[in-house]
Amino acid sequence: MSEFLIDQAMREAIDLQSRNQFEEAKSLYKKIIDHDDKNSDAYHLLSLIELVHNKLDEAKSNIMKAIELQPEISVYHSNYGNILYQSNNLEFAIQEHKRAIKLDKKNFQSFYSLGVIYAHLKNYDKSVEFYKKALKLDNESSVAHNNLANVYNRINPNEAESHYLKVIELTPNDPMPYINISNHYLKNTKYKKCVEILEKAMSESLESKELYNNLGIAYLAIKENLKSKNMFELALKIDSNYKPALDNLHNLNNIEN
Repeated sequence: MSEFLIDQAMREAIDLQSRNQFEEAKSLYKKIIDHDDKNSDAYHLLSLIELVHNKLDEAKSNIMKAIELQPEISVYHSNYGNILYQSNNLEFAIQEHKRAIKLDKKNFQSFYSLGVIYAHLKNYDKSVEFYKKALKLDNESSVAHNNLANVYNRINPNEAESHYLKVIELTPNDPMPYINISNHYLKNTKYKKCVEILEKAMSESLESKELYNNLGIAYLAIKENLKSKNMFELALKIDSNYKPALDNLHNLNNIEN
């Protein structure tokens, strides 16, 4: 296979991988490696397919080969760190992500991943540090804002709200951020704020059983019992077996009786 044909095959394999046609992409990467066993990108991208399928040993073997061939490429170390994290090898995962950052101080993925790992280790101060560094590189990352908010919700709830609100700004058509911030408001007894944000979600025609249930709880807390009952019933229209709404409606009926 000539260099030109290898380049063409790589482009085709990358396109297949981007369309989640993993088996076809995997087969093509292996053919490329058969003709060019020094192609570090083929090993690297093959490792990502193995990671998607949770074949961690194969993923590790391929990414290590890529690093052996091109040790100065930051993203290789970053993805190796992710493979090690999935393998629960947290100490070495941290080392690889720090190597990635040393090679590229703008490697968002490794800053973000270190935030994830340190949160997993319950080292929340470190987690906040790395999420903040990630957001300096990409302040439009909804997942980084959401994860940082979740960490703040544990250690400094007053700092969580702005990041939850940023997620809503970035993903206005997704009910999940509204559910997350409403959980935050309920946990911190900010019931009026909970009502306000969830009524906004409803005005945007967003609906989910969790959203309705949380709004029912908030209405109940501010003595709007009829509205509360309506929300629990809306949740049960979506899922008649949804236990939180069933329990809340039962408790509300007991209060009224």
